[in-house]
Amino acid sequence: MTAPSRPLIALAAGGTGGHVFPAVAVAEALARRGADTMMMTDRRGARLLTGTSFSVLPAGSPFQRGLIRKVRAALQLGAGVVMALAMLRRRRPAAMVGFGGYPSFAPMLAARLTGIPAVLHEQNAHLGRANHLLARWCGHLALSWKGTRNLPDKVMHFVSGMPVRAAFLEIDELPDADREALELTIVGGSLGAAVFATMVPDALAQVDPALRTRLRVTQQCRAEQVDMLQARYREIGIDAEIRTFFDDMPDRFAKSDLVISRAGASSVAELAASGRPAILIPFAGAMDDHQTANARQLEAAGGGICLAEAELDAAALAARITTFLSDLPTLAAMGRGGRGLAAADAADTIAGYALDLAASGGSRSAR
Repeated sequence: MTAPSRPLIALAAGGTGGHVFPAVAVAEALARRGADTMMMTDRRGARLLTGTSFSVLPAGSPFQRGLIRKVRAALQLGAGVVMALAMLRRRRPAAMVGFGGYPSFAPMLAARLTGIPAVLHEQNAHLGRANHLLARWCGHLALSWKGTRNLPDKVMHFVSGMPVRAAFLEIDELPDADREALELTIVGGSLGAAVFATMVPDALAQVDPALRTRLRVTQQCRAEQVDMLQARYREIGIDAEIRTFFDDMPDRFAKSDLVISRAGASSVAELAASGRPAILIPFAGAMDDHQTANARQLEAAGGGICLAEAELDAAALAARITTFLSDLPTLAAMGRGGRGLAAADAADTIAGYALDLAASGGSRSAR
């Protein structure tokens, strides 16, 4: 008797870690359910995918300003659609899961043209322009947060939560007992946050020396900032590990007592899943100010605080850091509060929805 074939599900994600890492989490969930996956990404997304096979497609934003940029983006999008069509016709996946952003455009359009059912996942608490269009194309939308704004009409949607890799959910609870060494982790998303390279060390320089000598810092930054940051931390007497990217963030969060971070949806969800308290400083230039909306979700759960970059200086940040790291029971309570926001079954929910779409040929209702 021939064994039943494993369903093949296509995943489309690229650009930043906020799109790519949820896709990896869903790929893990699909594998646990006995499905095969094919990952379609762009050049930037490929840099974040380690230990995973993938195909790279050209990608461009159709919302570029300026005629030359619009033409270039249209050509990239067209080339991406042609390549995606060829891949889908060759491998014939039963369904597709898109994770938004412009790198999802070509695969999602190709899925629509070939009749492959698809579901889109929205990471943020405000549906952006790209995902608004993609959601209308596929008709199925998974949301990270209740009350997500700017939803299109006539699209079936359900709240799945934000998928995170299983390793984040397995991190032990933050202890509230006093300890000598304290770990501070600073991350700015997969692309880094330029302002953190100046504001954070300047703030730490103003922390009381008795507390500062207990700190160990792990900081992500841009390549051109590594040498400057290393020198600055040596100057103020803090042991620091500086890198442009960490591919072991679950381990880094597990060791952290406090995290300073941007507020991309993936970062917020990983902090919640890890049970690690955070000072969130949203990127003010984010489309529709969606990072502030994300940060407010964790703040409302008691897992962190949201500080507007425009209203923040080194002295104010130093005061916040001092307050938190001087009260470890409060930090532990914040970690537990944030964990209450985590959707532990989000990846499995989306994986199940995709497999249901595959089995039904796209005819199903949202939960």
